[in-house]
Amino acid sequence: MEKMTAPELSKTVSKLKSKVDNHIGSNDDAHLPATFERAGFESADDKVVIDSRAQTARTTSELDVMKLDFGRWIATGYTNGPKSYDGHAAMVTVSGQGTFKHINFMSISTGQTFVRDVYATHDTGWAETSWVSLVPTNGFTGKLQVKSNDMQSTRLIEVQFDLTCNVKSSDTITFGTLPAGFPPLDAASEPMYFPCRGALDDKTNVLASVYLTAGNALTVFRTDGSYPDKSLVAVSGYFSYTR
Repeated sequence: MEKMTAPELSKTVSKLKSKVDNHIGSNDDAHLPATFERAGFESADDKVVIDSRAQTARTTSELDVMKLDFGRWIATGYTNGPKSYDGHAAMVTVSGQGTFKHINFMSISTGQTFVRDVYATHDTGWAETSWVSLVPTNGFTGKLQVKSNDMQSTRLIEVQFDLTCNVKSSDTITFGTLPAGFPPLDAASEPMYFPCRGALDDKTNVLASVYLTAGNALTVFRTDGSYPDKSLVAVSGYFSYTR
């Protein structure tokens, strides 16, 4: 190893000190959080966001779903959960930013999944994301199912039905209402109309229509005028819309 004189050692140490003093991020902004434009250290807020995206859920002693911080949590005995929640193990994922929270609640015992969006004074309530079977009303019988799908910034509502009925040519009959938790139309909104298939009592196929009102009521009426003396005995269809 080559020996250094005292002046050479002093000069080398001075150069090293200069590099340390002038390293990237010095001059009163050392170790700042990283941004898209600047390398740096992870901030506490970034830590929360990154952890919330992790695939591993954390246990929590906070059981009020509405008070959970951003992240993915697993526990039993949650409060303020969906009405059908039975207290067994559930995984809750809370995403969003600031005062906006998007909550995904999955019951591990039943596999049911619910979503809820909260922002300031706005609260959508819990909506199940699997198909929900409804009991038809006013003499309609058969299959009536609805589904609310999480689309992050909005909800995709799906409705499917295959029903028997007895609808005269001039009748307008409500056969079901979307359950609580499904975002309703605004009171001032015009009804939303959707075509569907129908069959008369002589098995003739005709067109019918379903419309959704502000109260989330589903109503059917006939759109054909060719068979005023015959009854509509079956209606079926599928439609979707966003809220």
